[in-house]
Amino acid sequence: MTYNELKSLGLSLEQLRQLRRNVSMLIEDTAHNAIQQLGVGSIVRINHKKCDPNDKYTIVKINRKTVTLHRNGGALGNKVKASMGLLEAF
Repeated sequence: MTYNELKSLGLSLEQLRQLRRNVSMLIEDTAHNAIQQLGVGSIVRINHKKCDPNDKYTIVKINRKTVTLHRNGGALGNKVKASMGLLEAF
């Protein structure tokens, strides 16, 4: 939905704030469900501007907020820590 489409709906400020809260909760739930399917040994990629989108990583350890990854095809010391929100199943 574009800015102009939202503006044409004529929603009040409170309705727009509620819409923002609902969209944020939907995004969090979707990301949480995708992350629950990942486990140690899963192959993922990191969605970040500094990471090559073609690089594959294997999950080594899952902490409360971060995940330790090992880059596939790289040297033994290629460990990376990333937030769970940046991970995408490959």
